[in-house]
Order: sequence, then C-alpha cells, then structure tokens
Amino acid sequence: MAINETLKFSWGHIIAFVALIFISYVSFMGITYLTDGDFLYAGLGVLIIDLVLIIFFIIPQILKGADEKFSRKIVFERILFFSAPLFFIAVMVPYAHFWTVFDNRSQVETTFSESIKTTKGMFESYEAYANNRIKEYDKKLAQNKTEIVHRTNEVEALRLQLIADNYDALKESAVKWIDNASGATVWNVFMIGNIKKIESAIENWNNSLSEFSGKIMSDEPNGVEPFSSSDPSVTKAKENLNNLRSVYTTMGTPSMLAIGIGVLLYILLLFPYIIQSRNTKSTFRLIGSEGDSYTPKRKKAKKTSKIDRPEDDMTFSIEDDSSSNEGDYGSFTM
Repeated sequence: MAINETLKFSWGHIIAFVALIFISYVSFMGITYLTDGDFLYAGLGVLIIDLVLIIFFIIPQILKGADEKFSRKIVFERILFFSAPLFFIAVMVPYAHFWTVFDNRSQVETTFSESIKTTKGMFESYEAYANNRIKEYDKKLAQNKTEIVHRTNEVEALRLQLIADNYDALKESAVKWIDNASGATVWNVFMIGNIKKIESAIENWNNSLSEFSGKIMSDEPNGVEPFSSSDPSVTKAKENLNNLRSVYTTMGTPSMLAIGIGVLLYILLLFPYIIQSRNTKSTFRLIGSEGDSYTPKRKKAKKTSKIDRPEDDMTFSIEDDSSSNEGDYGSFTM
C-alpha cells in the first residue's frame, strides 16, 4: 500500500464483505423465524443491519486514511470506532436468534418432517372415503335391481368424479412436495420458516378433495356427505405445525457458538480499519495524539554590554604653538 493512501478496496475489504454476507444471511433467517415467515420484514431488517455495519466499520477506515481536516475527522472516527461494539451487539440479535433455532434443530426438523408426512394420511383417508362411497352406491343400485349396464355406467361416473385424473394429479404433486419438504433443515428458512404457506397448502389440498366429493348423485344412499374438511390427519398436521411455530419464534439466551462466531465476525469486519495506515501528516491517534515534530533551535549569542574604558574616550591632537613659543623664550640681542 502506498504511503498516505486511503484504501478503496483491498484484501481486507474482501474478508469484511464475506463476513457481512454471512451475517446478512444468518440474520435474514433469524428475522424470518422471529416473524413467522415474513420475508418482507426480513429483507428490510437485513438492509438496516448492513447499513449500520458499513457505517461503524467501513467509515472509520475511510476517516483513518483522511489526508486533511485531521482534528475534525478524528472525532468522528473515535465516536464510530468506540460505539461499534454496542451497535454490533444490537444488530446481531436476529443473528443470535438463528443460532438458538439451530441449537433446537433436532426438534424443529423432526417436528416439521412428521407434520408434513402426516398430511399423506389425508389422501389415504380420502381414498378410503371414495372407495366406501362407490361401494355403497353400487350396493344400493344392486338392491334396486338396476340394469347391469346402467349400474356399471353410474358407478363408473361416480368413480371418475371422486378419484379420476384430477385427483391423481393433485395427489402426485402433493406427495412429491411432501417428500421433498420432509428432508428440510433449519438452514432452509424458505421451507421451515414459512409455516403459513404450508398450512395454506394443506387447506387447499383438503378443499380440493372436498370439491371432488361435493357432487352427490341423485340416487345415492341418504346421508352421503362430501369429504370432511376437518380430517384427523389435517388437524394433527396443524397442531404439530403450531407447536413448531412456538419453538422457532421464541427468543432465548445466545449460545456459546453464537458468541464465539460473533466475536470472530467482529474481528473480520475490522480488517479494513486495521490495515489502513494513518496519514503521516496527522499527529492524532485513535487514543491520544503525538506532538508535532520538535527541532531544537540554535541559541543566538548574547550581546555583550559595552564597557566604557578611559582609553576609548582619549583623543589626540597636534596644535601649532609657534606663537606661544616665541613668547616663552624671549629674544636675544647683541
């Protein structure tokens, strides 16, 4: 990395984004279980979680690599960095809830599988109902001494109504779906976390069977009724699914697995900040600051005070004293 370069994308960012993706998916599952299959809330929740994590883990890295306005940016950097643990714990609640569901995965998966398989009994009950109804109709026609040809046609018409191609197609698709869903795990939140859809599917199958049996032949025995919409297998399946719902919508204490992985994810999210170097012009640090570089100045020589000396004031002059000399010596006369 070049000196004083603000990292825009690096191997540290790759690691952080992988951690972010993992947190996003696990949180999505956690919110889905908490809201009993509300995928819209789960999606919006994940967007908020991602935004918070980007603000508190990526923005500090950008502020750390700033090349201007150091005194202002270090304030925001410190606020975001030291607040990050609190916000991280807050947004990781859905993440932790998924691991609570994961700890109960044996109960959740077993209950779900048994509930789904129970619905197969609905088709078994319907076939028993249809065969018994056909049998009773044929028996009545025989008692009425109906012509054999007419009797055969009437019985066949009832059979086609009750267990014809429409029923076969419904049963085939339902059983195929049941077999595939029976192996679902807690990681497949679109299956286990969507109990409402499963209950709706069971009700639709049951309603379709009631419709197939809704038409009563005019000469059928008295007391014939359509297939019951409250078949015991349907009731049992719904009870099991309700019990399952109470398991995965109840929050619990975060497990050690959730805490351990959470700590690791926190460290991975810090990678961009860790590898980002601070601009060499900045004297600020995450905690405290360094003083400006200090170069001792050379001391100027002190000015010495001037000392007055007598000889400094002495002056020398030569004056012409010829006139005075004559007066001093006088004159010689002979």
